[in-house]
Amino acid sequence: MAASAQGQLPDGCLRLGDVEIAHRDGTSDATRRLADGVVHRTFTDPQQVADLLRDGADPNTWPCLRVRGIGEGGKMYRLLSLVIDNLSDGTHLTIDVIDSSGRRRPLALPHWSSPELEAAIINALIDGGGDITESQWIDGRPIIRMAILLGNESAMEVLIARGAAVRRPFPSGDNFAMELPSSYFRQRQVSPGYEQRLLSIYRRIIQHDPTLATDDPRAGNNLVRRAASHERHSDGRFPYSQRFIDSYLQLLVENGADMTVVSNTGLGDYRTGGKTPLHVAAQKTSLCVIDYLGRHLPAAEINRGKPKAPNETALYDAASTLDCVIEFSQDVNNLQGPRDRAARYIPIREATIRSLLRSGADINRLPTDTAEQRHRRQLVLPQCTLVLNDIHTGAMTAVNAALAPQRSLAAFLMKSLPTLLPHLLQPPGTPVANPPSAPLPASAGYGPHESEAIGWKIAAMCFDQDAANEAIAANIGIRNSDMARRVCAAVEHFVRSALYASSNREVVGGTANVGGVTVRVPLQCFAIGADSRPHQVVHTRGRVGLREVVQRARLDEAARHGIGERAIDKGFSEPLGNADCEFGGWQQLGRIDDGGKWVTLGIN
Repeated sequence: MAASAQGQLPDGCLRLGDVEIAHRDGTSDATRRLADGVVHRTFTDPQQVADLLRDGADPNTWPCLRVRGIGEGGKMYRLLSLVIDNLSDGTHLTIDVIDSSGRRRPLALPHWSSPELEAAIINALIDGGGDITESQWIDGRPIIRMAILLGNESAMEVLIARGAAVRRPFPSGDNFAMELPSSYFRQRQVSPGYEQRLLSIYRRIIQHDPTLATDDPRAGNNLVRRAASHERHSDGRFPYSQRFIDSYLQLLVENGADMTVVSNTGLGDYRTGGKTPLHVAAQKTSLCVIDYLGRHLPAAEINRGKPKAPNETALYDAASTLDCVIEFSQDVNNLQGPRDRAARYIPIREATIRSLLRSGADINRLPTDTAEQRHRRQLVLPQCTLVLNDIHTGAMTAVNAALAPQRSLAAFLMKSLPTLLPHLLQPPGTPVANPPSAPLPASAGYGPHESEAIGWKIAAMCFDQDAANEAIAANIGIRNSDMARRVCAAVEHFVRSALYASSNREVVGGTANVGGVTVRVPLQCFAIGADSRPHQVVHTRGRVGLREVVQRARLDEAARHGIGERAIDKGFSEPLGNADCEFGGWQQLGRIDDGGKWVTLGIN
């Protein structure tokens, strides 16, 4: 019998009591009872199935499901496709029926009482002649694909054990078993539980046949490229989380999938060939795939063009799609409904451009030979401005992430040292009193900030610079560009310098009067070779802080693309303008070594 009654169902979903089962004329009574037991989950023992099959029931029958009372019509399904429990948490409702108004209505079947019973029923049907090689579902894919889409690993294991194929026969060779599900989404966001079940299934399939990750039966249309095509739903929704897409793509790459595969250049118009997965993701606005590829591709791949159009990079494709959507939404000759739908896509297209820019896409690679190309470049500049204005926040986030272990340990030590100090002052080998004696009072010379400074110094001795660099790279949000390298190098130098500060109080900094304006002055750890700034904007003569260095990097990048300084939100010491961020060029940025000499940081 069914495991439980049907609980809360998605909107518009029918219950089993709303439908009836119909059969072709001449269908035997045994076949009818077999179908009824499967659909209603009334079998409690696989022997019941075996008995019906022995009595002549057809395991490959196609029962018809229709809304009760309409009298005719309905939709037919192969029996084996109706056996598999739907564990997708309502994401995929792959069974539907036609109601009296002709509208398709999803149907949720109850579950078997246990995965073991479900597996036994599947095995009984296969033993009785059930065909698992023939197409079982409306898209022509085998029944194992149904088990995968429904997140049912138990059913999938049974089918693999019984020899179900995980790819189409030659010449197609389509490795459908590992393909990212992209159809029949009923929810805006799939559940974390369903994502975990899918990942478990994919890992099991790769374990069964590792070559699936590297299959590319259609010249450049491998699984990474298809993920780039299908991440986003056709209505603009992004059902998957970034974590899921990261895990899925990482599984493919670890097993040999090529992130840089190029589509067949000999087919159709030259612009349809030579595309990498990043080109496809940019064109399809697959934001999670773009984010993953941007973090894992070599820098040269971010700005890779096409064989016959070397400047048509992924950024160009993203700008082109944004241009098309804007043009369509503004065309009064189009129907208002499609125009409104196109307008809703504009923010997604703009977010795609920002993601590519953060990954190192170069605006100066965009072609500008025609008026249309120059217009598309202009569409990118406002998104570049937004990215530049967010870099200061990313840099500060990276600093805080990198210094979090240092600050945590230092705070613990600062609180603990006043209690530990009396014990630390006892001679080595002093026996522990039982019961312990009352701690001695701290030395009179133990000042209010002394434990803070000692805790900071001890914590610095335990600091993991490699882990800090990883935290910086993960949180800074930009990569693969001169600006990104400058900002990352500056943040790394600031974090190293912070370890030599007296405490976190010095790192954060106090306030100072600069040019009649009260400003906060964090750690000034960058030494300037020749400080020519006017005195009224100088925090510390010959030195600047991280904020000023990051601002200079942003301003230089803006100037490269013709973006004015006023468009860049400084975010600190606004009344001083940008004069406090002038340090005579990147070659003038350095540090003071242990011998008191100025040494360049090599940030360029």
